[in-house]
Amino acid sequence: MRYVIIGASAAGLAAAEMLRQWDPRGAITLISDEAQAPYSRPLLTYLLSGEVRLDQVWLKSPDYFEQWRFEARLGERVVAVAAAGHEVRLQSGEAVPYDRLLIASGASPRVPAIPGHDLEGVFTLRTLADEQRLDAALQAGCRVAVVGAGPVGLKAAEAFVRRGCRVTLVEMESQVLPRLVDGQAADLLCGALQNWGIEVICQAAPSGIVGKRGRVQALALGDGRELPVQAVLCATGVTPNTAFLTDPALAAAGGIPVDARMQTPAPDIYAAGDCVEARHLLTGQPAYVPIWPAAVAQGQVAGANMAGARWRYPGALPQNSISLRGFQVITGGLIQPEGADVEIVQEFDRQRGGYRRLVYRQGRLVGLTLVGQVQDAGIYFQIMSQQLPVRDLAADPHRPDFHPGRLWG
Repeated sequence: MRYVIIGASAAGLAAAEMLRQWDPRGAITLISDEAQAPYSRPLLTYLLSGEVRLDQVWLKSPDYFEQWRFEARLGERVVAVAAAGHEVRLQSGEAVPYDRLLIASGASPRVPAIPGHDLEGVFTLRTLADEQRLDAALQAGCRVAVVGAGPVGLKAAEAFVRRGCRVTLVEMESQVLPRLVDGQAADLLCGALQNWGIEVICQAAPSGIVGKRGRVQALALGDGRELPVQAVLCATGVTPNTAFLTDPALAAAGGIPVDARMQTPAPDIYAAGDCVEARHLLTGQPAYVPIWPAAVAQGQVAGANMAGARWRYPGALPQNSISLRGFQVITGGLIQPEGADVEIVQEFDRQRGGYRRLVYRQGRLVGLTLVGQVQDAGIYFQIMSQQLPVRDLAADPHRPDFHPGRLWG
């Protein structure tokens, strides 16, 4: 059996290893347009800040591919998938045949379509090459604008401050982390950012990037302001890498559609990771959840099923963990669900600066926000992922003195 995997990051590697366990003799080929060995994307902002070294970002040992008997085609770009002929076509002109294919092509940063977005000094931060370009360009004392106050934008802004840069964080919505936390948590985080010297501007939409001699000179906002900067980092989300797919059944705008077995509508083609629209664990509806844990789990299910298993992916549970200079935020599930059956329990510990927000729907925990005191996050996520009714728990999470440890007596 010939297995081909497009992508050598979280989903692709998890699938390849699962495939090898199920099929010790099969031919497994991984194709990646990145020439580097597999690395951890979540560590890129820590590499940029100097909190980790380059040798700490590699996911696997130098002899990883040989150990697992994988054929690695690194630095080669896929330009088409010919489903009818069971071939993957490369930019070099070569056609790679497959019996079963996994598309784990990931996602790319979304760059605002504004004038000047292609100037020198405009960056994204998704790949190791992106980080290396930023590292080479930044100098202590330079002014940087970060567009987008999501997890990547926040961590990048903090990394720039560590490097001695003057940083302005620009967010179109009314708060930082607009899709991940409520207003109370956002205010606590915003206060911390400002204490570190980061200027935060919310409800501001970039209208253009002003340049001089081809280089960034300022970021223009919709209200007429211009922020003098030498660099702009766009951290406004990602979009699935599906441009090479011409089959309408695969090339959906919100990600490749898959069933519970991670199989696409095309025969013998599976998909996993940041390029797919999979099932949301709590709603049961299709959802785009581009996070590392979901990519690994989806890759494992896809790999087993490509080798003949009948595994089912239960669904993605959104979760994010952000740590900035010891200030920790963990959030997950449904942050703002609607309906008369929704109950929200909030607790703010002013003395220790901790904040807890639990969201319940139909008697089950469906949303979580922890600020500061995050040590029990794993237990909450277990309650959520198992969709346990609150009435069946040994302790009542509604009580202000609730501690997850009481669930076990």
